[in-house]
This record gives sequence, C-alpha cells and structure tokens, in this order.
Amino acid sequence: MQLTQGARVGLSGMLALVATYAIGRQAFGLFVPRFRDEFDLSLDVLGYYASAAQAGYLVATVATGVLVARYGPRVPVVAGCVLLAVGAATMAAAPGPLVLAVGVIAAGTSAGGAWAPYSDAVAYKVPTEQTRRALALVNAGSPVGLVVASVMLLFAGDSWRIVWWGFALVGLGAAVVAWRVLTPEGEFQEYPESRRPSIRWFLNPRSLRMLTVAHGISITCGAYFAYAPVTAQDAGLDGWIGPVMWVCLGVAGASVGAFGGSIANRFGVRQPLAVMLVLIAGAFLLLLLWPGSAPAALLSAAVFGVGFTTGFALLVMWSQNVYRDRPATGFTLAIVFIAAGFIVGPTLFGFVATRFGIDVALVVSAVPALVVATIPPRPEYRLRPLRSRLQRRSRRLAGVR
Repeated sequence: MQLTQGARVGLSGMLALVATYAIGRQAFGLFVPRFRDEFDLSLDVLGYYASAAQAGYLVATVATGVLVARYGPRVPVVAGCVLLAVGAATMAAAPGPLVLAVGVIAAGTSAGGAWAPYSDAVAYKVPTEQTRRALALVNAGSPVGLVVASVMLLFAGDSWRIVWWGFALVGLGAAVVAWRVLTPEGEFQEYPESRRPSIRWFLNPRSLRMLTVAHGISITCGAYFAYAPVTAQDAGLDGWIGPVMWVCLGVAGASVGAFGGSIANRFGVRQPLAVMLVLIAGAFLLLLLWPGSAPAALLSAAVFGVGFTTGFALLVMWSQNVYRDRPATGFTLAIVFIAAGFIVGPTLFGFVATRFGIDVALVVSAVPALVVATIPPRPEYRLRPLRSRLQRRSRRLAGVR
C-alpha cells in the first residue's frame, strides 16, 4: 500500500513522539515505585530527578527553535530520538542513583527535540489538504507511547531494566525513520529565509489567546498526569489501577486523536477544542463523584485521553495557523507555555490537596481548562471547516455567487 506524503510524515512524527515524548517524558511516573525500591530513593529525590528532566526539556525546546530555523526539522528530531535511546540505555544499565539521574534527565530532555519540528515538517513537506490529518497523527504519538510503556511494564513486572532496553531500541528505530522521511529534498520542502523573529512576532494579539489556552489546558493536564492514579489508589483501589488507567488513556486518546485532522476539516477548531477542554475537566469530576470505583477511574482516564490528545492536536493546528511563516519556531513558544503549565498543575494540586483535601483539589485543578474553553481564536485566525472552504472556492471558480 502506497502511503500519502501526509501519512509518511505523520506516522514518522507519531513514532518520534512515542519515543521522546511519551516514553522519555511521561512514562517516568510509572517506574517511580521500581526506582524507589531498587535504589532506595525517597519521593523527594525522585521529584528532583523529574524537575531536572523538565528543565532539560525546556532548554532543548528553545535550542530546537533555533536549529529548525537554521537546518530544518530533521536534525533536532533525529538528535532527540538518539538522546532518548542513550538515556533509556543509561537507565537500564544504571548501577546507582547518580547514573540513573543522568539517564532520566537525558530521556526527559529528548522530548524537546521532537514535537515542534513536525509543525515545520508538515507545513513544508505535506500538501495543504493533508496537513491537519498529518498533525493529528503526530500528536497521537503521546497516547500510543503510553499504551506501549504501560503494557510493557505490566508484562515485565519487576524486570523494569528490560523495559528500558526496549525503549532504547524504540528510540533508535524512530531516529532511523525520521532520518529517511525528513529529507531536505522534496516538492514541499521550501524553508523561509533564515532571519531572527522579533519579540512582537512571538507575542501579539494574534498569539496571546492561543498561548493562554495552551497554558490553561496544560495546568489541568499536568495535575491529572501527576495525581490521577494516586487519587484512585488513595480511594481504595489496588496498585494495578495506575498502569491500566494509562492503557485506557492511551487507547482512547489514540483512537479519537488520530482523527483530529478529520474533525478539524469537518467542524473547524473552535468548537471541537472547547468540547475537548470540557472533557478534560470532566475526567476530574468522575474521580470526584465516584471515588473508589474502578470503572469510574478507567472511564475518567479514557475521557481524559480523548480530550488531551485531540485537544492538543487542535491546539497545534491553531498555532500553525497563527505562526504561518515559521510554524516550528512559533510553536516553540507555545511549548514553553505548555511546559510551564505542566509545572504549575501538579504544584497547584498538591498545595490545595494538602490544605483543603483531594476533593477540593480535583475541582480547583479542573477550573483552568474550563476557563480557557471560553477563549476563542481571533476571527481572522480561526481554522474553519475545510469542506466549506473548498466548496466556496469551487463556487467562485465556477462563477457562482
């Protein structure tokens, strides 16, 4: 079967995000109990490891914006995938806490090189009518990777090192695929001249709404990723609930999120994005209303997976429309706002839960997503349904008024 250019680029991006974003950045929490037992580490120290990886991710994100503007997307994507492979192998072979920390930081840093460059790869290598579907495929890499990581951990049990050796192979495979697909040549590969954008290009009326939504959705999502499994366990469920919740999150998210481009083509971005933000908030309410219920916890994860994956796919499309001339460079700033939200969210949840209880924390953490759901794109930067645009264009060409 011959794949379209959009499918080739989209699937290579999905694999890159499976490796760097899902495995390198989001799977760490699944292994915290193993790391704690194996290396006799406290949760505080493991938290420092995670924070250092987050700092590496932010640095890599900024560096990626510069590299993409100068060399195109292939260099940072391949470098990120290779760094994930190195970090995963380091963790798998770690004899002690210090080497483990190096591996955790390298794996977490790798995610900064993969996500934003695919905005440029799609913009300059994919025909216009395929761009939304390609972006949705790229974004589906996060939930797909969580499924892979969760299933491997469930089957491996205490043999967590074998899992990380497997992750290293995934990173190398993703690097090879990205190197082959993201070639500089191609009919659609025409990079703009290399010039340094001004601050006003990044921050202006056309971008502030999108950046606000990116930050708000990330606060709520950061809280969920950090505390949803713990909340379910504290309500009386067994330890298996965390990995299985993440499987449900990944399967549901990938199943719907992969069609984010089709959703945008049919309905535009504004209304579907608002619906996804409401679903993200609704996942918290399920945990609040039915504590200790395994079906409610699994449904919560599935609902969150749909909202998270599809919502971020739509956000990428919005960003690409705002920063049309330099999609990856502009989306780099959006990722900074997203990363800041993922720092604020867990801190907010933990602060409120400690002082007012988990129920209040669940409600408070859901609020940012609901608030930004009311912020639409500026009219001139909305992505309208593709079908209606094509119909209007056909009518104009046919002389129909």
